[in-house]
Amino acid sequence: MTTASASASAASAPAPAKRGFRTFGRSGWAIAVVAAFFYSYHLWGGIANLVGVVAAFAGLGVELSAEIWALVIGYAVAPLVVYVAALLVGRTLSNLARILVFAVGFTVVAVISLDLVALAG
Repeated sequence: MTTASASASAASAPAPAKRGFRTFGRSGWAIAVVAAFFYSYHLWGGIANLVGVVAAFAGLGVELSAEIWALVIGYAVAPLVVYVAALLVGRTLSNLARILVFAVGFTVVAVISLDLVALAG
């Protein structure tokens, strides 16, 4: 085989398909939407705690310290940050691997939430 025929056969070979959001497909977006519902459970809990803690402290006439603000905001924002990270990591993976990434991310959100509750208590 000569170098000319080798380069010609390499040029005629189809380029591998790029994976990303454009090639996510319906099943990939369905997985992302279902995972979003699971993450929204923790997001809703974080927002409810943010509103509840601020209202409770205001009702008692106590000012919130910076540490309490950091805990409450971290509890509310953690699910959103981890979901976006899982979405970006999973965009190039197969559907089974994408499900696994979202499941691991949900576990990370649960651990972060429990850690922040333990720090507050």
